[in-house]
Amino acid sequence: MEETTSEVVEEYLLEIYILNQAGEKVKANKLAAALNSKPSTVFATLQRMKRDDLVKINRSKEITLTTKGSGLADNIAYRHNLAEYFLCNSLKIPWSEVHMHAHKLEHAMTPLVVEKLAEFLGQPQFCPHGTPMPGQSLPDNTLTLDHATVDTYVEIVMISEDLEDSLEIMQILQEKLIMPGYKHLVANISTALQSISLKQNNMETVLPMHVAKKIYAINVEEIT
Repeated sequence: MEETTSEVVEEYLLEIYILNQAGEKVKANKLAAALNSKPSTVFATLQRMKRDDLVKINRSKEITLTTKGSGLADNIAYRHNLAEYFLCNSLKIPWSEVHMHAHKLEHAMTPLVVEKLAEFLGQPQFCPHGTPMPGQSLPDNTLTLDHATVDTYVEIVMISEDLEDSLEIMQILQEKLIMPGYKHLVANISTALQSISLKQNNMETVLPMHVAKKIYAINVEEIT
């Protein structure tokens, strides 16, 4: 009989996976903030996950996934990304909104549904926001926009999961075409204002640097 995991534990595994992919150290307080949960609730859940051999917690209180936990996290991340792709490309739900809907759908997908949905969608390698499916990766020359150079052209390749949690930010990015596949001129970087300006045709967008550092891009030739 296949072992099942609760929705709560799946959310924890997915969040740890996301933080790991971003190269961040995972601690209980960071999980509590990301999951909007009380520290006491997070502590209790992590203890259960540790008991079930899903996570390890070292002396510095850093949380890492075990081999078992990592396998489950990969599966959950794949379901989430696949759900986003389906909602955006097949059901035409707005790009900015699919993240929150996918969080609901990912828990209801059985292995057979995942297999058939992946086949139906043509085995996509990235979600609509550019996040690689487990086992895939971004181009080697990927940079975050806070490391871009003025008067160069960039193509957006991924929006961080952190930004996906904010519907307001995602709606602005969609309106300004700051989405995977779109190219922009880096028009200005202001150290004083901690902002970066992107320009496409006659549309210029100013982004705070704390947002820019969560948007991934590659350098490209001039927009044609």
